[in-house]
Amino acid sequence: MINRISQPRPDFAALLMFLLPAMALTTSFGMMLAQLLMLGAVLFHFRRGVARIYGDNFATLRWVLAGFVAYFLVSLLRMLLTHRSAHMIDGPVRFVLAFSCIGFVLYFKPPIRWFWSGLCVGAVAVGIFALVQRFGYHIDRVEGYTHHPITFGDLALALGLMAFCSASYFRNTRLAYLPGFALLCCMVASLLSGSRGGWVALLFAVPPLVRYGRTINGKVVLAGCVLVLLLFAVAVAVPATGIADRIALAVSEVQGYLHRGDASTSVGIRLELWKASWLMFTDHPLLGVGRDQFFPVLQALADQGRIQHSLALTFSSSHNDSLFFLATGGLLDFACLLMIYLGPLVFFLSVLEKKPAAGDIPDGCVLPDGRTNPKAAAVAGVLLVLSFIGFGLTDVMFWLMNTLFFYVIMVCVLIGYCLSGKAQDE
Repeated sequence: MINRISQPRPDFAALLMFLLPAMALTTSFGMMLAQLLMLGAVLFHFRRGVARIYGDNFATLRWVLAGFVAYFLVSLLRMLLTHRSAHMIDGPVRFVLAFSCIGFVLYFKPPIRWFWSGLCVGAVAVGIFALVQRFGYHIDRVEGYTHHPITFGDLALALGLMAFCSASYFRNTRLAYLPGFALLCCMVASLLSGSRGGWVALLFAVPPLVRYGRTINGKVVLAGCVLVLLLFAVAVAVPATGIADRIALAVSEVQGYLHRGDASTSVGIRLELWKASWLMFTDHPLLGVGRDQFFPVLQALADQGRIQHSLALTFSSSHNDSLFFLATGGLLDFACLLMIYLGPLVFFLSVLEKKPAAGDIPDGCVLPDGRTNPKAAAVAGVLLVLSFIGFGLTDVMFWLMNTLFFYVIMVCVLIGYCLSGKAQDE
């Protein structure tokens, strides 16, 4: 059941929807500030209609809610049973608080054009920021405000893919080029960060773009795919980018680890960490070694001679989402990770696969009042989730607050717009 409560659209809500993506990677505080403001607004209006909104949409949101809440409750139980500090639930509690973003969008109904515009502005700003860091400050691997090149490159690409989905709104306008340009800027930022996981995530993004491209703008999607291929080809061909050298080096390092057991290289270190993580899981399959025990257990495995004494011993994570959850939390935490990804993914896919009903806004159309079909937001959601799954093959995505905030807030905002769009269409 979709909420039908009519509420005014305060200017601050629209402005917040613009600033949220615009400040996501261009400031160090943007995501946290946005969530605090949305949480405060939802709590203030909770008894004025927000509570009813959650009740009306509970059935639709139950699987997303189940994943987020389950991770929090498991984390809370672990903290209490192991007598750890409250820091253990600092991240998991954000998953629960992020649900305020859904209530915010459904109650205040900020027009999605503000969110699309913020995504594009933020994406272009990220590209400019990356170019300034690389060629102005001569930073070899740009890192933005995240202070971590891999994180910056991954989040930049996720931002660009979501911005690309705004093509459904900007089509047939003077800014029709903006979504494609925004994606280009973020791809440049990802390239300059040196993140390999970003290119893996692009492979995950292609199938949904091909499948649901008509929802956005078929011609723009085709042009975007061509743009991705051309940019990658140019990046590999131009020696100054260093991409070709990094690919060749990665292949050489994999061969070195497999044939000689060389764990002193970048790729070799990751492979050794993956081996150690699997050993931790097989030793403690149900509950893992403990969320804060990865580093000491890693040292113990080396002392036992089960892994090498190498630079891998200086790391405190697996550099792989699934392996890290399996190693530190066992099957219990891994089940939570699957729910965190699959809950939102199933929701967005259900929106996309729903058959059009009488009165629905046609795909890609924009009405005079600015309303659009919610499927464009659903495509953005699918790309976001699949991107994080791809990033997680070479990094631990919820280890840092930057990536955690980005995922949960963007997922919940997009869910809110999917539900809000459906309510308006009916």
